[in-house]
Amino acid sequence: MMLDTGFLKRIAPYIEPLTKEELAEYIAEGEESVRIREAEGVSPAEYLQLVENIGLYLGKTTGAGFDSHYQKIPLRNDKTLLVVQLPGGGNMNVFLTSEGKMILDTGYGCYFNDCERMLRSVGAGDFSDVKFVVCTHGDADHCGAAGHFPVLPVMHPVTKALLEDGSRGYASPNGREILEKFYTTTINTYSRMNVPATVRFCKTEPIGKRGLFSVIDTFAFADMRFEVWASLGGHIAGQVFLYEPDEGLLFTSDALLNFATLTKERADYSSIADSMIGSVNVNSETARIERRELMRIAKELDSELKRTGRRLLICCGHGAVSILDENGMLSPYSEPLYYAAGSS
Repeated sequence: MMLDTGFLKRIAPYIEPLTKEELAEYIAEGEESVRIREAEGVSPAEYLQLVENIGLYLGKTTGAGFDSHYQKIPLRNDKTLLVVQLPGGGNMNVFLTSEGKMILDTGYGCYFNDCERMLRSVGAGDFSDVKFVVCTHGDADHCGAAGHFPVLPVMHPVTKALLEDGSRGYASPNGREILEKFYTTTINTYSRMNVPATVRFCKTEPIGKRGLFSVIDTFAFADMRFEVWASLGGHIAGQVFLYEPDEGLLFTSDALLNFATLTKERADYSSIADSMIGSVNVNSETARIERRELMRIAKELDSELKRTGRRLLICCGHGAVSILDENGMLSPYSEPLYYAAGSS
């Protein structure tokens, strides 16, 4: 057995939520994943260390070890956008308004309490007044805490189906289904994913176009109105992007990332999924098309906003909120501030 008793004992705290039947399936899928990646040049020892490293990293960055970088961006009519780069995953975007809070992507379930303590520390209250939650896609670092909030999250129907299926490869056959399933079970379990059984669905029928992307819905909150764009499915099936034209905010989820602004520790952790699966994108070529198209649209929108003295703020799935520099590259909009639980 490739997943020997020593390894299983070390990861036991992380896989505790699995039932006996789920654990047997997990072990079988893990052994098959080891064989697949070994044939592709990743040794069994290296692969299993990646699996264990997920639990080790999440453990050391939860509670007293939690830290983050964040940007507080003033918006119109006394609103504020707080964008938090979490230590082990995607950004959590918190809109602070007189009508309560809106959360766009929730981070891992294991970070929920840490995020609430951070909000209090930076003068942003807590999560009791959250009125609206949107999850851009089904990866645990973007929807894993959704069940902790006092309202049902909104997501694409395919995202909910993906979560029920238990594999981020759902609806995206790419020949790596076992790898996708084993990674999904690992990350969802280790990070204590909490998504409610009942959610709210966005609409899916096209009502317009933004370049290659169909506009499928609009969300209104406070005095903001968000366009919902359907992705092409390059990163994961069911992913959506959001655009708020009056504030000039484009939320690209994981189709655009500003890796240059990640700390080394977060960048190293982010690379684990690629190493385990082979690529974090279920379709790499489609993902490249999405990136090019989002950058093309971003340049057009930024040019339009410049005529009114504003800039397009590109809110990536990971990394700092950015603007386009003179070379058309992502550059931080503002210097992120640092928060550490141990010093708050």
